[in-house]
Amino acid sequence: MSKNRKPTQFYATMSTSIVLVLISLFLLIFFHSNNITNIVKENINILVELEEKMPTGQIENLKSVIKSYKGVKPGSVEFLSKESALELMSKELHISQNSDENPFKDLIKFNLGNESYSESMIKEIKSKVELEKGVIGLYYENDSVDLVKSNLEKVSLGILVLAFCFIVLAMAIIFNTIKLTLFSDIKQIKTMQMVGAENSFIKKPYMKSAFWMSVKALLAVVVFIALLTMYLIRSSSIFAEIIQWKYVAFTVLISFAVAFFIQFVTTNSIINQFLKREGR
Repeated sequence: MSKNRKPTQFYATMSTSIVLVLISLFLLIFFHSNNITNIVKENINILVELEEKMPTGQIENLKSVIKSYKGVKPGSVEFLSKESALELMSKELHISQNSDENPFKDLIKFNLGNESYSESMIKEIKSKVELEKGVIGLYYENDSVDLVKSNLEKVSLGILVLAFCFIVLAMAIIFNTIKLTLFSDIKQIKTMQMVGAENSFIKKPYMKSAFWMSVKALLAVVVFIALLTMYLIRSSSIFAEIIQWKYVAFTVLISFAVAFFIQFVTTNSIINQFLKREGR
């Protein structure tokens, strides 16, 4: 087989690698989307506003009552003085902490477990806790989960569309690569046909080449996924909680299947058409 096929082989391998990287990104987001939304749910603060100068004993009693509610994470129930409340809310609402007048009151902050987080559950807790003595009201923000879901869907769709575009490009490059190779090897192919070689024998070196291109593309993706996951885990951010190795393994396996499908199906189809046209 001709040596001038190497540059085009390189482009075919690179385009396949790009396809697999995009597909792996889509799969990682898709598989981890539930984990992401669950962590967001568990980190949404629900705030109970208290009357001024409540006795410490009454505050502790109220904390115990909140801990007893279904779905509340006991370790998340925390009292915040009005100064601490200003510090907390200044980060979320970009309010200056140097305000002369603090608009906040003392608060009790708590979170719900992801399996219990729902608007109906929060409303149920709200109706109960607002009946307790010293409670002004319960406040929560429910748009974060919907916003995260919406953004994940948009990002996933964008990556998937880009992946399909690169699949078309990769198959076009593979098609041209194999065509050029076949035409450059036409004399050898004709000779093999004349001596009675079977199509499977003629196709063997080309299929072997497709196999190694698939392996190279897959190795590039495995390195990419490994570096990405290790970076996210070592970053000590929320992503360290999100990553699950079983989903990473599924992503690699699916990428493996896609790599060989793109290379083998395209290569086999083109060679069969070529050999059929050449009288075999």
